[in-house]
Amino acid sequence: MRIQSYIMRKNTNKPVTFRVVALLHEDILASSITLPMEILAGAAQALGRGAQQSLSFQCLSEQGGPLRLQSGLTVATEPFDALTAADLLIIPAIWRQPQRVLQKNPRHIEAITQHLNKRGLTVSIGSGSFLLAATGQMSGRSATTHWHWFDHFKKRYPLVKLEREQLITQSDQVFCVSSVNSVADLMVYLCGQIFSPRVARHIENQFSPEIRQRFSPSPVGAPKDLHGDELIVDAQIEISRDLRSVLPLHNMAQKLGVSARTLARRFSAATGVSMTEYRQQRRLDEAQALLRRTNLSIMEIGHAVGLTDASHFTRMFREQTGLTPSGYRIAVREKAFAPHPPSD
Repeated sequence: MRIQSYIMRKNTNKPVTFRVVALLHEDILASSITLPMEILAGAAQALGRGAQQSLSFQCLSEQGGPLRLQSGLTVATEPFDALTAADLLIIPAIWRQPQRVLQKNPRHIEAITQHLNKRGLTVSIGSGSFLLAATGQMSGRSATTHWHWFDHFKKRYPLVKLEREQLITQSDQVFCVSSVNSVADLMVYLCGQIFSPRVARHIENQFSPEIRQRFSPSPVGAPKDLHGDELIVDAQIEISRDLRSVLPLHNMAQKLGVSARTLARRFSAATGVSMTEYRQQRRLDEAQALLRRTNLSIMEIGHAVGLTDASHFTRMFREQTGLTPSGYRIAVREKAFAPHPPSD
């Protein structure tokens, strides 16, 4: 997997660059590229000068050179050759008529196929999923597209599992975003996976109006859900169902039909944290979401997520974000840009 291969390179303590490429043609929706570029630029800023990690972003086209988009914007591009070194491929949304784009750009389908064959990390935006599905590698896999093209997509690619109710889907290393509106949600998640939670928080604070709800690859809602243990997924769902209550370990184990020792061992192996630590992280994640999206008081939010002791809530929240709950609400609502990202 490309995220994993990058993390392996990152852990060698040698300078390493995460390489992002976008596959362009004249019919792309420009905003489906400019927003990811700006978010990734924010990630590069958060990494800071002299960091072991860095990030590069290239726009590719079939011929290379200046490419004039249907919007009138001209973009400098490189030939497809640069795709071979990419860690992440972005397939932009198509402005109109995806069927016509498929006919005009067979080499784009070949390039995407090449990247998928390497199990490369891939993000398809909106109707760009038509190009993704045209590779033939999405059969039996989840995907989504812009709502306007749902019926066309299902008719053209009946073997793809079209998720009409999902804004973002994940199938292994392939992510689909239904529209540009959800791009920021996914990019924050990926920045946390690729770089660090600190970088993700920095991006979230910068782009808070664009980020409506943090993406997670399952209904549970935390990055630690990227595992294949269905028993632990059930446990995570139970925890997230009511963050205000605490089901003791032995009661949770009994409910799931295993011993408390087995549950504790498998939970730690799957997520990297204990059930108690996971519950606290979920509470803080939900508190951040409520601070962004509601006008509930700090006390009401604390009670809603099971952190009823105000001083304990503030202390835990500050440890995670570097801000008090009220300071976080002010920062994200004013779209405050920190001149220097907080240190680890």
